[in-house]
Amino acid sequence: MASHHPFYSHFLSNPVAKPPCRMSNANMYGFFVKIEPLKVQHFIDSTLNFVATDELYFQGLGEYALLTFTDIEKIASLTPPFSEQGWMQETDIIIWLPIAQVEKQDNDESISHLYWYPAFICVNNVYALINGRETWGYNKYLCDYQMPSSVDMPTDFSVSLECFKHFSTTSKLQSYQLFSVTKNAATQPESMLAALEDFGEQVANLLDGDHLGIDFSLLKQLLNGFVNPQMDQILFKQFPDGNADKAVYQAVLHSPSEIKRIHQFKLLSGDYQLYLQQLDSFPLAQMFGLQLGSQAVHLPFYIKMDFDQLQATQLLPA
Repeated sequence: MASHHPFYSHFLSNPVAKPPCRMSNANMYGFFVKIEPLKVQHFIDSTLNFVATDELYFQGLGEYALLTFTDIEKIASLTPPFSEQGWMQETDIIIWLPIAQVEKQDNDESISHLYWYPAFICVNNVYALINGRETWGYNKYLCDYQMPSSVDMPTDFSVSLECFKHFSTTSKLQSYQLFSVTKNAATQPESMLAALEDFGEQVANLLDGDHLGIDFSLLKQLLNGFVNPQMDQILFKQFPDGNADKAVYQAVLHSPSEIKRIHQFKLLSGDYQLYLQQLDSFPLAQMFGLQLGSQAVHLPFYIKMDFDQLQATQLLPA
């Protein structure tokens, strides 16, 4: 199918650069939060499964999503001539859904692959937004944010977006805080892992349960792959026609993140709480089953790493 596509025009002033790109000194804070599988599956059906087939479809995995705040010090394309044009700082706030790829043959179904689905993303600059949406299909939106400047003082996190709090004919686009993550005043002793490899097992234990009978070792591999050596991402990319009735392009894509170096990793001490507000433009409670108001988060962690975001390849339509 890709062979029938015309060549893309990198005309003057077009900000779209070519992948892969190198992400240096990415400071990621992560929190696992409870979700509702039925609501998550509905979101998957309205995105990834919109182009699924009778032989291949996608299903949510477990009852937890991963919320990350990542400050990336330096991003640059690795492909000339874009690699000579400069670099940028980028901050991503992402809700990741663990996803199972299910293949069906006759009456038999089997899990053929596990992915991370960045189902909600907001970023801090328009260059990152345009490149992410147009090349990879990341569902990015601009935001303002708060996050720690140092892992030695991991206190408050928040994200605000220009949007509609309530849908109505009188609503005006304004900035509203969508959610925040705060540390409780009472702290606990530092909880360190014996080794980085233990992290995958820790999270696999958290997710273990009703996940289509997936072998525990395969689940552990998915979580280990988040930090070493590769994180497999799955994406839903589409562009509307001039009436926004039909899609001129619509596909499921795969893009790996190749981890090049781990600088630091640790679990964060203390208890953290996620506080979610209702915004009609971004109804995360309806999308993923996150609880409005306060809710606990699990396994808070920090990792500093370098990684390459590789080009995206089309999975569906085949």
